[in-house]
Amino acid sequence: MKNTPSNNSMTRNIIYYMFYQGLNVIFPFITSMYVARVLLPTVVGNVTYAQNIATYFSILAFLGIPTYGIREIAKERKNERDLSKLYSELFFINLASTVFFLAVYLTLIFSVQRFREDIWLYLITGSVIAFNAINNEWLFSGLEEFSFISMRSGAVKIISFILLVIFVKNPDDHLAYALLTVMGSVGNYMINIVFSSKYVRLIFDGLNMRRHLRPILILTGVNIAIELYSLVDVTMLGIISTPEDVAFYSYGSRIFKIFLQVLNSFTVVIVPRAALFFDNGDKAGFNALLRKTFLTLSVISIPMVCGMMIVSDSAVELFFGNPFLSSSSVLKLLSPILIISPFGYLLGSRVLLIANKERQMLLCVFLGAIVNIIGNSILIPKYTYMGAAMASVISEITVFAVYLNLSRGYYKISDTALDLVKICVGTIIMSVSILVINKIDTATALKLMIEVTVGSFVYFLVESIMHEEIIEKYIGKVIKKRLGDIGANWTWK
Repeated sequence: MKNTPSNNSMTRNIIYYMFYQGLNVIFPFITSMYVARVLLPTVVGNVTYAQNIATYFSILAFLGIPTYGIREIAKERKNERDLSKLYSELFFINLASTVFFLAVYLTLIFSVQRFREDIWLYLITGSVIAFNAINNEWLFSGLEEFSFISMRSGAVKIISFILLVIFVKNPDDHLAYALLTVMGSVGNYMINIVFSSKYVRLIFDGLNMRRHLRPILILTGVNIAIELYSLVDVTMLGIISTPEDVAFYSYGSRIFKIFLQVLNSFTVVIVPRAALFFDNGDKAGFNALLRKTFLTLSVISIPMVCGMMIVSDSAVELFFGNPFLSSSSVLKLLSPILIISPFGYLLGSRVLLIANKERQMLLCVFLGAIVNIIGNSILIPKYTYMGAAMASVISEITVFAVYLNLSRGYYKISDTALDLVKICVGTIIMSVSILVINKIDTATALKLMIEVTVGSFVYFLVESIMHEEIIEKYIGKVIKKRLGDIGANWTWK
């Protein structure tokens, strides 16, 4: 058994996790492009709604363990016996909750007429609840084994996509699509269970599961509230509007959520290290880590939002085809959340989590959920899928404001104003270059490729000229090292 976890550097962890999130961008894009053309809006809407219902019960089944587990594993990872005991306690709590909520889900779908009419679809999408019993991703995140997470995820995604192309050929194959979507998650779970024996073993004696119940239940409330204002849009659209509106909203928000996941990955990576700084009373290290992450998010999110708003029409048309063009409006409206949400998570959710302030987290996200439900109730009947997008933006702003207010006493980030000015200047120049290209009358695919390439080049060039800290210190360092390696290997002949 492995005695201690890997001592990967923070930068290396970020690189691995960015690779992992990069896969989470590329493969959903490719999958969505294929599925949009094969299944079409109505079928996509029906499958999305079934997945939406199953997700509620999945969230309930894993309680708050994914969030709580990362923090606690990071604290115990140096002691083999305590680590296995902690893992076993959380594993058995997760197993019990999975059995209970799976039974509730099965009772629901066999009791409601709408679900019984397509029972196989709901059984397949709901099977992810059962497999949650072996979901231990939190173990590897807490141990900072991000290289393993990245490699495993890449392999599973490639296999899932190959099977999708083989078995999903027309709208009648929607059950195969639903099953392969589930297997994408289950494959990760199974690999995790096999490799977890390198770090922990299940033990049955001396366990004290009661000590975890209070923080887990509080974090369960947090997770429910977070997902509630994430999932309720589709749920209410499915009840109030049409499957087509569900598809338009889900595809627009799907693109947005992919990029949001990439940005939020930075805050996931820092939790184990930040928790150690905080527990050891190292305020300087804690604040320095938050500052670096804050600037990294700024460097990426600000230009990302502006670029996305400009190219969204071309992107949606290219990726999903004309039947889904309405999704472009959803994407434009949701894109500012790519700035709001990551900063809220970093300076609010992650800080409060590390400070053991789960109740304050619960207050924030439940308030956001209530605002989103009220917003959906008012806006969806009038504006359909655009109303759902409006409600999401309003709720995210609300959560962001409350997070910052509750967490402001736990950290201090300084000396960022100049870098933020540099980032905004680079973003403006980048946006102008993309707008110029956008006026060119050429094929959509070619135009989009040129816009992304030129826009990225212009942005990084401007930031490098202005010596923006993150670009110069980290990206520049990688480039210089690579050039140095090339030079060292060069011999004159």
